[in-house]
Amino acid sequence: MKKLTVLLFVLLIFVLAGVFIHSEWKANRGTEVDFQSNAESVSPPVPVPAADEPLCPQVASYTIDVRLDTENNLITGTERLTWTNTTDNAAIELWFHLYWNAFSNTDSSFLRDSFLQGESFDHFREEDWGFCRIQSIFLVNGNGKDRTDLSTLMEFRHPDDGNTLDRTVFSLPLPRPVAPGETVTLDISFESRVPRPISRTGVYRNNYFIAQWFPKIGVLENGGWNCHQFHSFSEFFADYGTYDVRITLPSQYVIGATGEHRDVMDNGDGTSTHRFVQHSVHDFAWTTGPDYLEHTENFEFLPGRTTEITLLYQPYHRHLKERYLQAVRNAIHFCSLWYGAYPYTTATCVDPAFNSRAGGMEYPTLFTGGAYFLSPERVHSPEGVTIHEFGHGYFYGLVGSNEFENAWMDEGFTSFLDSAVTHEAYGPPLYSRRFFGVPVTFKEVPIPIESGGIDSHRNTSDMDILQRFAWEYMDGESYGANVYSKAELLLRTLQRVMGEDVFGNMIKTYSQRWWFRHPRPQDFYDAVNEFADRDMSPFLDQVIYGSGQLDYGIGQAESRRPPAGHGLYEGRFLKGRTAPGADDLFETEVVVRRFGEVIIPVEVLFQFEDGLDLRESWDGEYRWRKFLFTHAAKLKRVIVDPDFKLVLDVDRTNNSRILKPDRLSALKWTTRWLVWLQHSLEMLTVFGG
Repeated sequence: MKKLTVLLFVLLIFVLAGVFIHSEWKANRGTEVDFQSNAESVSPPVPVPAADEPLCPQVASYTIDVRLDTENNLITGTERLTWTNTTDNAAIELWFHLYWNAFSNTDSSFLRDSFLQGESFDHFREEDWGFCRIQSIFLVNGNGKDRTDLSTLMEFRHPDDGNTLDRTVFSLPLPRPVAPGETVTLDISFESRVPRPISRTGVYRNNYFIAQWFPKIGVLENGGWNCHQFHSFSEFFADYGTYDVRITLPSQYVIGATGEHRDVMDNGDGTSTHRFVQHSVHDFAWTTGPDYLEHTENFEFLPGRTTEITLLYQPYHRHLKERYLQAVRNAIHFCSLWYGAYPYTTATCVDPAFNSRAGGMEYPTLFTGGAYFLSPERVHSPEGVTIHEFGHGYFYGLVGSNEFENAWMDEGFTSFLDSAVTHEAYGPPLYSRRFFGVPVTFKEVPIPIESGGIDSHRNTSDMDILQRFAWEYMDGESYGANVYSKAELLLRTLQRVMGEDVFGNMIKTYSQRWWFRHPRPQDFYDAVNEFADRDMSPFLDQVIYGSGQLDYGIGQAESRRPPAGHGLYEGRFLKGRTAPGADDLFETEVVVRRFGEVIIPVEVLFQFEDGLDLRESWDGEYRWRKFLFTHAAKLKRVIVDPDFKLVLDVDRTNNSRILKPDRLSALKWTTRWLVWLQHSLEMLTVFGG
């Protein structure tokens, strides 16, 4: 009977929650006419001066004109690609991405990976699958009037896994080589069908999130074309350029996209054409739907520096509007202080639709947040994900890291960034758990910044090394623990070892030095070693190219009176000899051990009962070191890494030893644990009565 009562109570909660959410959504949604009359939802953006001066060489630029067919979920149109060979070698062919072909069938490399991770697509209908198809491709010659048809020369390539059924990369031989410094122009007609949401893109009901949707050229390096297939654990890599994009869609649809919204034209047939322009970016994404609410404001993030913030949010998240906006303001402000002033004139934050699978993703000047309907403020949702995704605008957007090959140089740096901004702006988040979708927050348990990612790193460090191609990690758990958690812990450890000021100068220099360029791991090494007071390469090698753990701790610690002497002393036999003054001294012996494989210098603090504190340094190289002291008081406590510089240390419980137990502290923690336990039991009684 009790089980039946609990079940009925849980079902009642779900029904009431569903009714409440649906009724609020209906109340907020209104009709299309209501939305058209709501200035907040459909008013064109406030005009701002266009910044047309490129911030870097424009290597790959696109002029795109497309139409969205919402009846058939088709995008059709043309693109003109202008590409410059910036290498030292002639290009005899071009390589392209067709990312959406990853969503065309389960034989793509992307969906093969997803299937291995437990995904199933048996429920997909024919119209749920997506694709990107080339209809024609021409090389534009001379004055632009003469064109050479290259459509029949396309060849699908499989550089990563040899999967001949994968269609996400193709190559195109050229009639003649493109010399270093030379520019070529291509005219491409294409058709893309918007898939049911699988990852990062798609259509759910009438809400579209469109990313990696057009034929996109790879990156030519002196070693050849860097143009990987699309994998479930990989993201993107591209050159910078100018995007001038026209998008035609139903007039009642609200749209947000990369760059400046230059103009909108009513076509008189129920559709409108929106034009967006942005230079010095390496991608273009957009979202649209009839239900978005829109808010636009100008924000001065540094004295004399402003940008236009646009928020597109769901009607059922009206109560989160100001929290989203404040998160964006905080992100722009602190990132500009710490990593370089935000250089673009726009920043668009999207609150994605429920079930759209578009949450928590980044594109140049456009990024998505994500939130539960019930989101306590001190849990930092949607704040945390919003700051994280904006932060990608630095270590994926401005610093053009190769996310296929060096994912940690984006995700890890951005995880470090979002933790720093969130804690600075809001303080530490509170520990929270959800029971049947209802958040329960423990107000007495703030989560310190040092704890981020340590559990996942501790549990998965022996699976993979940090520096690994994204699709080669053992599984999603190892991928996340490495490229997010371990990389963030590495940066936080460097920050404390180098000192906050030195590290701050280093990371800002690294950021701005590599804006609009493509750094490799060695470039990060160079920045660290330039600012550190010693060569950090051996330590970096261990963490980045090794799978060992960092773990220093106490092996043994003891203070005792000097033992009485026995034997011959200056020809006399003595038993129980006591040296002069020995009764006033204690001998202390402490063994500090390196339990892990990672080696780094470490400090040890010795605290004696008479108040004396001694600090010793150890290079940490051998497996252990013994410290010996003779002092007038016993050792009270010994702490390895007393300033908590080594955030990568996987086991802090062995870092200290108290020789005389502090019963009061034990009582305090026992009492606090019992309070937490009581709260949990009280929560359970709600469902068991």
